[in-house]
Amino acid sequence: MIDKVKHMLTILVEIKELSFRRFNALAGYSRDPATVTVFEEAEWYATGDERVIGMVVRDIEDNDWGWIILGRDERLRYRAIDANSSMASIADARRDLMKEMEFHNGEPDEAFHQADAPGAPMDFLTPIVSPDQLNQGFRILLSEARYSPAREIIEAMMRFYEDMDGNFVEQLPTTAFDARLWELYLFATFAELGYAPAPELAIPDFIFLGPDGAIGIEATSVNPGALVPPPASPQELLAYIENYVPIRLGRVLRRKLEHPTPYWERPEMDGIPFVIAVQDFHSPGAMRFISAAMSDYVFGVRHSLVDGSPELIDEHVWGELREQSGFFSFPNAENVSAVIVNAQGTLPKFNRLGYLAGFGSKHVRMVRSGVAQDDQHRTPFVHVIHAPRYSETWVEGMTVFHNPGARIPLDPDLIPGACHQFLQPDNSIVSLAPQFHPMFSGTSIWVAGRRRRHQG
Repeated sequence: MIDKVKHMLTILVEIKELSFRRFNALAGYSRDPATVTVFEEAEWYATGDERVIGMVVRDIEDNDWGWIILGRDERLRYRAIDANSSMASIADARRDLMKEMEFHNGEPDEAFHQADAPGAPMDFLTPIVSPDQLNQGFRILLSEARYSPAREIIEAMMRFYEDMDGNFVEQLPTTAFDARLWELYLFATFAELGYAPAPELAIPDFIFLGPDGAIGIEATSVNPGALVPPPASPQELLAYIENYVPIRLGRVLRRKLEHPTPYWERPEMDGIPFVIAVQDFHSPGAMRFISAAMSDYVFGVRHSLVDGSPELIDEHVWGELREQSGFFSFPNAENVSAVIVNAQGTLPKFNRLGYLAGFGSKHVRMVRSGVAQDDQHRTPFVHVIHAPRYSETWVEGMTVFHNPGARIPLDPDLIPGACHQFLQPDNSIVSLAPQFHPMFSGTSIWVAGRRRRHQG
């Protein structure tokens, strides 16, 4: 009887192939990092409405084939509901997977529930405050068609996000839109890299568990403060980047060293590198300067514009504001393995990655322009996001500043695709950059002929 039902469903159910990017956006956050050492994913599929999705996998040790099927649990998260292994070929696994996906698609939603997911589905996008309290960035995300790719990829992502400190849903639409979006960016990036967040953790913000190791990350941001007049000349801009921006960055970093419950002393962090992830929102477009300013501040060194030789920095001074330089040399800083930044970790990146994953209006158009660097050069670029061959990853644009005196050094292989900077014994700074590393960019986004430009 079951075989007859499966045959009937074969006629009725559409099975489509999914891209790796689309699968990641829908269900990548459900991966158990331990499984990455056991099998590798080869193909991804979904029913036409994406109610049931599946993957073909190869056992790394035995070199045979199998599959995994996922359906939505009580909180609308894709979870494994069926699996099989020990098949001789990828064709056998693919054929069996599709038959079983068709069968499971005929089951009721309750058949996918696993009785371990209490509470309502996570919902970031339904405001719980009055309209006049909404952040302008959240209003744009929620209401504008040109940001529909970002809105829909966040909607898919939020089902898997655990609001451990209990205020994410309240703060994203209101007082901390940018800072909370930075946390979502980190969540997406490390899921893309094959990590899964440790459950039931509030301090630090994340412990990401991966096949090659773990990383503890505390996310923080520089938020708007007293208005500072924008630099009016190239000389003023240089002084602003070399002094004011490092002062703002330094104050949020020092607070992390002075936390009453040190992150690195928590039992969950035993033997794990601790990283602080910083984004700068002190003024519109401020993140454009974060990489250069952070390098100056954490290392206490900058390379001369005249001959490229390293120059030690004692302190950063802006009017009456002063901040000692060289964060990695501060007391307790040996417990910080690295600091990471990404000028691209903003709403336009969610829009670009959402579009590439098939979310949002198909009428959205985006053109991205900026400056990228490799090991030796800085090069302007212009990319058409809706062009067929455009590609981008979440980690693209990330810079990792490694603490030379870290108690637990961070292996750069744990964050592939980022640019890694190291301070050398002669006080020079060496960068290991990927082939394409955008330092900053702006994205023009429009629908039906209307254009606007955003940083990131």
